[in-house]
This record gives sequence, structure tokens and C-alpha cells, in this order.
Amino acid sequence: MHYGIDVGGTKTEIAIYDRNWACLDHWREPTPSDDAKAFLSMLATMVREADRRCAGRGTLGFGFPGVLDERGHLITANLPGLRPLVLETALAAVLDRAFVIENDSRCFMVSEVGPGGAAEGARHAFGAILGTGAGGGAIVDGRLLSGAGRFAGEWGHLPLSAALARRYDLPCIACGCGLAGCLETYVAGPGLVRLHRHFGGASESAEEWHAAWEVGEEAAQRARECHLDLLGGALANVVKLLSPQVIVMGGGLATVEGLLTALPAAISMHLFPGVETPEVVGSRLGASSGVRGAAMLGAASADAGDERI
Repeated sequence: MHYGIDVGGTKTEIAIYDRNWACLDHWREPTPSDDAKAFLSMLATMVREADRRCAGRGTLGFGFPGVLDERGHLITANLPGLRPLVLETALAAVLDRAFVIENDSRCFMVSEVGPGGAAEGARHAFGAILGTGAGGGAIVDGRLLSGAGRFAGEWGHLPLSAALARRYDLPCIACGCGLAGCLETYVAGPGLVRLHRHFGGASESAEEWHAAWEVGEEAAQRARECHLDLLGGALANVVKLLSPQVIVMGGGLATVEGLLTALPAAISMHLFPGVETPEVVGSRLGASSGVRGAAMLGAASADAGDERI
């Protein structure tokens, strides 16, 4: 059996998969995000319960929000209780098996190039998640790209294009990561709300922007135009850097009608002549992609003779 655990700021999910990646069982527990001891105890209990349900021991992979720095500390994640910990060391002390830790967005991409995923079998692919944040992950030559600092794929924290900032008279906004002008603050859900208000709208949520857009409100339409342009420019930079065959879009904003069909043209506008725009597809596995990808990474790591994802 293979276990995947997807850690969120409010809920943590565990799923059990067989060797063909059929999900046999899954459940969630509230995440004690401010209490490291309770958090570690919860994870150990979940793994023991999975063993009990399987009458055996499964391989194990974790998907966490944020990234691990070179010292093993979790950074830029909404889990304040874990920041003092060397996470891998702390987990090893309460778990009785080997495990893998990866960013949840990278887990998403591993799942989507796996069996049944939207980019199944792709050797070069990029995944972009658009929800309350903007995360991502890259598959290069059939392998997950991690990089020296283990945070490759964080396209949401690349800076806003100066040309597009001038085009739409956009302010430089502080990002939760500590930088300013990160793309995430404009293209993720809260960013779309900011754009709507920038153009004269009054929404408080992405859902309110969407309602205004559906009835043709001018400010909402202008926000959509700007958002698509910013997103196209951001993903064009990814194309120029990584040259993926396919871009997989996930998260709530990716399901807004017309976005997936409009993105190829929006990306193409920011590419120079002769560069082919990759296929843009929606996630096929949805909310289960992250936990499944974590399980896949755990399984691959446990098989010492197999370097494939």
C-alpha cells in the first residue's frame, strides 16, 4: 500500500492507494497549526490508523504548503507552530518508517503526469495552481524539478512585469512572503478581488467578482481582461524558461468558464515569434491530486531501484 498525506492550514488528509493508484480509503483531521506537538502526534496517529486499516505498512509521502529551506525549516506556510522545527527531523522522531516531504503544488504536478492525470506521460510539463495562492511545479525530462533550495516552480513569487504594471496602472503590493510585487498578489483569488476594486468594483471575494462579471459589470470585465493578460505574461515566462509540452491548471480560479480556452492566446501574446504555445489543460484529478502525488513520491523513494516518479 502507498499512503499520501496532504497537510493544509485547516485540514489534513490521508489517502491509501493500491499499486495501481486506486484510492482505497481516505479521511481528514483538523490541522493543529499552532501546536507542533499536537500536529506531530496527529500525523503519527493517522499513519498508525492507516496501517491498522490495511493490516500492513504502507510507503509514505507528505505534501506541505510552503517550502523547506536548506536547514529543513518550513517557510512561507500558514502553519506557525511548525516554523521552529527542523521538519524532517521532527517527523522522523514520531514516525516508524522512511518518508518523503514535498511542496503540495509539486505533488499536484507529479499526480497529473501520472496514470490518469491530465498530462499523463508528459516528459516536460508545468502545473500552475490558482486558488488563494499561486503555486506550481515542473516536470523536466520526466522528473520533478526541485532545485538546490527545493523550491523550484514558485512562479507566483516572480515579480509583476513592469510593462503590464504600467499598462494597467497597478500599484506595487506587499506579498505575504516578504517581497513586494509578486505575481501571486495579482493573479490568485485575493489578487483578482484587488484588480476588481482597482478598476472601480466593490467585491470582497472572488465569488462576488464572478457574479459581477457574469452580469457584465464594466469593472469586473476590465479586471478579467487585466487578470488574463497578467496570467498570460506570467505563464509565457514559464514557457520561455522551461519549454513545457503542456501546462496543467488547477485550483478554484482555473474552473472559471472560458479561462482555459482563453489562456493559449493570452500566453502567445507574450512570446516571441517562432515559440510554440503549449497545450493548456485543466486538472483531471482535482482536489485529490496533491495527496495522490505525495503518495507517488513516497512510493518512488521507497523503491531504491526505481528513479522514476
